[in-house]
Amino acid sequence: MSGRGDAAARYGMVRLTALGAHGVRARLLDAGITAPLTGDLAGQGAETLLDTVTGYPEAAARDEVEEWLDRRDPVAAARELLAAGRGDDPAAPLRRLGCQQALALIGREAEPALREVLDDRHLGGLARVWLAEHGATGVPEPSEEMVFWLTVDTLAAQLGADGDSAELEELVLGLVGQHGAFFDTAWRVDHPATGEVLEAMGRLHPDRAVAKAARQAAYKARSRGR
Repeated sequence: MSGRGDAAARYGMVRLTALGAHGVRARLLDAGITAPLTGDLAGQGAETLLDTVTGYPEAAARDEVEEWLDRRDPVAAARELLAAGRGDDPAAPLRRLGCQQALALIGREAEPALREVLDDRHLGGLARVWLAEHGATGVPEPSEEMVFWLTVDTLAAQLGADGDSAELEELVLGLVGQHGAFFDTAWRVDHPATGEVLEAMGRLHPDRAVAKAARQAAYKARSRGR
């Protein structure tokens, strides 16, 4: 049987016309296969957007978010994205990661919306990151509590997106390497995923002593939440 490369060499590569692409998509949908079309979510709310694009390839997600942003005023779009980022449900960390990525596509004109949430426990950390990256002045320093909360939230998002990935392991190694006493404080973080994140850190860190400390911290975090 000839492989795809042999077929391409024999017949050449083709590009579907708009009508052809429509026909292929229709067949995929008829077969029960998800076949998103860029712009499908442009009329939806930010929460639907963020919940949906997490399952898209990176380029497709960016295209969809850009289409969504093109139909909205930058400040209004930022406010809607930030509102969608709130929550303590299991999917919330991944929404906040998507919110942060979407906000990165908006220019400095969105600054007023980010300043409005500086005191928000869910959004204050990512707002400070955005403002700093955009050269804003007069941004208050985050408290230690906010830094640790944002750290746990970021790890929870990565865990929710890719599980025990090499990228997450790299984050864990870097974090523990920079903060030797991380677990002494981390177990106290008031985040729904604290125990889960610390347990994952125990699985991923190759050093037995560090892994044990992470598991002990996970146990303390879960005991605290009972």
